[in-house]
Amino acid sequence: MRDERRLIEWGKDALIALLTLSALWLLTMTPLVRDSGLQELLRPKESPGVGTSGGAAGTAMLPARLAVTGEGGRLGVQYDEERLEEVFPPLGALLGDALASAGQPEAISEEEWQRRLGRRGVYFDFAGEAPLSALERWLQGPGDTELTGCARRLLLCGGEGDQVLLCWREGGSGQFYSCSTALTQALHLEPATEGIDFNGAYFAFESGALSQVLDPYTLVAEGEQSGAGYTVSVPLAAEEERLAVLSALSFNSQNPAPVNGGQVYLDGGDRLTVGAGGSVSYRAARGEKYPAGPSLADGVEAARALAEGALGPLCGEARLYLVSVEESGGALRVRFGYLLDGCAVQLGGEGWAAQFLIRDGYITQFTLRFRCYAAAGERTLLLPMDKAAVMLPDLSAGRRELVVQYLDGGGTEVFPQWVAE
Repeated sequence: MRDERRLIEWGKDALIALLTLSALWLLTMTPLVRDSGLQELLRPKESPGVGTSGGAAGTAMLPARLAVTGEGGRLGVQYDEERLEEVFPPLGALLGDALASAGQPEAISEEEWQRRLGRRGVYFDFAGEAPLSALERWLQGPGDTELTGCARRLLLCGGEGDQVLLCWREGGSGQFYSCSTALTQALHLEPATEGIDFNGAYFAFESGALSQVLDPYTLVAEGEQSGAGYTVSVPLAAEEERLAVLSALSFNSQNPAPVNGGQVYLDGGDRLTVGAGGSVSYRAARGEKYPAGPSLADGVEAARALAEGALGPLCGEARLYLVSVEESGGALRVRFGYLLDGCAVQLGGEGWAAQFLIRDGYITQFTLRFRCYAAAGERTLLLPMDKAAVMLPDLSAGRRELVVQYLDGGGTEVFPQWVAE
């Protein structure tokens, strides 16, 4: 009898619980609750974690210039972000597959590199020196390629038979390398280079006159060059912008301490300084707030995601690109810069927009320099590159690369100009 009564009581409790849950569910369907925002508060949220951002991983790796060589000529694309975004995705996927399946590299001569630039293939120039492991991760996936070192310029070209080769110029030594890949010409390279509207672009080393004054791998497109002017402002003046940056960097906005020209926010012993001039700097006490992972690719990706999450939403029409990665004394220094329509922005004397110091698997210091660029609605007409190469006196000192660049010295406007690098 006792067991029977207990079962009846359990049944009553279960029925009451079921009716309560049903009532709560019906309540959430009413307009009052739907419009109150209560559902959003109750919904479980994923922790953003360190190093997450709204942008895609490949955003920082859109190349500054691209050249596709086929049977009928060559297409060169530079200083045109819209065109690069159109052409790059399928070609970038091929590069990612090539990096992921790369064989054992071997050194090649510069003469062989130049010969291969003339074959059917795709040439990538990322403006900055990117670790090959990080590049493979951004373009393909796990970042577990066995290739080491950094490269700014890479090439996919035909090899013997149906083979596709991956070639690059090592950033530190300047040595040229080549390796086999799992790609084939018939299935990958030929379809990627067919149906291209060639525009007659060429490299400086392919011109007798320009090869004497320009870096041999300056990509030359004939005709007039123009670029947009941009107005420049400093974000963080508005409370909403400052709070967004603090949130992206996982800092509490409460109880800041005033300092000269800014405010300091503390998280334990970690210190974040927000300057009135748009500069944000961080210094760790224990160095555990921003884990960066054990590998080089992990560290570069953690820095990229943090920069993209903080700077990306506030930089207007600019985008970030990887400038350099340096290893020294057991630490990793990663720098990013701004690009405007595929042209690098030289920001102040240093040039970069963000700098990170990674030590023992954690980001321990960084500096972010906030600038917001908006198109001014006017375009600046520049000389054709071949004429600019003759007239620019800076080139007389040696063969240097001629590029379009924006110089941002802290003013309210920037305009494109030819610069010898």
